[in-house]
Amino acid sequence: MSYKYRTVRVRGTELVGTIARKHGSAPEIYETSKDANTSVVPVFFQATGEIRFFDRSVLEDVVTPAS
Repeated sequence: MSYKYRTVRVRGTELVGTIARKHGSAPEIYETSKDANTSVVPVFFQATGEIRFFDRSVLEDVVTPAS
């Protein structure tokens, strides 16, 4: 995919952030167990300046309307 930043929402909340990634590379994924479905990714929240980790299953893409 050609986008540099991916905006996501934490399911069931109003929290919207950007998946934190190193410049020019894929997002960092941290496995938390032997099960690959339990890996987490860092999400940056610009409003607070913090990075929090979330399981990929609770993140959903925020689709911006085409202009």
